[in-house]
This record gives sequence, structure tokens and C-alpha cells, in this order.
Amino acid sequence: MSLFEPLEELECRENSLRNKVNQLSSEQKRRYYQAQMKQLKDPDTYASLNWFCLGGFHHLYLEKKMLFFIEIKLFLIAITALYIGHIEALFILVVLVLYELPHLFFSQKIVRQYNQKISNDIFQEITGAIIK
Repeated sequence: MSLFEPLEELECRENSLRNKVNQLSSEQKRRYYQAQMKQLKDPDTYASLNWFCLGGFHHLYLEKKMLFFIEIKLFLIAITALYIGHIEALFILVVLVLYELPHLFFSQKIVRQYNQKISNDIFQEITGAIIK
């Protein structure tokens, strides 16, 4: 997944998978959509978590635990350092904000990429086929 992936590429992959899902038997489709309903994520929830919850909680929403732990640790270190009086900790906060802005602005694309990967995984699990 990349922020710089052309949207056309993502749409092409989504359409390809959609065509393959349409060729499944009705039982396989039922299992596919049932699993998909449980695992797909909402872009608005991701964006809201990014906007309102400081410290990377939106990464947890997409199951990126390591990124969350790194971000929350840096955030807590910066807040603690500022509380103690180390004004240099503002630099850490500025870097975190600058890192998070693209995640906020591209939240729709990030979650579409995540959902596409999840959908691919579900399709592979149901059919045993490997999708590029």
C-alpha cells in the first residue's frame, strides 16, 4: 500500500476482484460477503480517529499495532518533556503532525487499499486462488 499509488491502479484491482467474485458459486459468494462484512473498515472512522485522537489510534483501527505503539510512545515522550519544561519536545510534536497530515488527507485511499487487501485475502481463503 502506498499513498502514491495511482487511483486508477487501485480501481483496476478492485474491478478485477469484483469480476472474479461474480464468477463464484452462490455459496462461495455468501461466504465471501459474510466474511467481508465483518472485516472491512470505514474511511470516515479512520479519518475521525486521526482527527480527534492524538497518538495514532487510527493505526490500531487498521491493525497496524507497531506503528501505533511507536507513535503513542513518541507522543507521550513529547508531552512529558513539554510538561517538564523541555521546549525542544515541540519538534517531536511537529514531526508527528506532519507525518499524520497525509494520513488524514488520504484516509479514503488508505482505507480503500486496506479493504482491497482484505477482500483479496478473503477471496484467496475461499477459493485457494492467488490474486496479483
